Amino acid sequence: MKDLVLKYNALNKTAQKQVNDFMDFLLSKQKNYKSKVNYKSRILSVSTWSDSDLEIFRKNQILFNSWQIEEW
Repeated sequence: MKDLVLKYNALNKTAQKQVNDFMDFLLSKQKNYKSKVNYKSRILSVSTWSDSDLEIFRKNQILFNSWQIEEW
């Protein structure tokens, strides 16, 4: 198993993605494999911001836009 990890780590990012995709393909052919990637739960876990959370950004935008550019 160590040599497998060493070989995988020696690959560049593109090749690692290809290996991961191929393993996902092989696993998807097995009936008893359930994918750990549950996109619905991942999307639902994305945080949402309320208007009060965004208020600090609006205040900072006003302050930033009120800066005067110094002339030389």
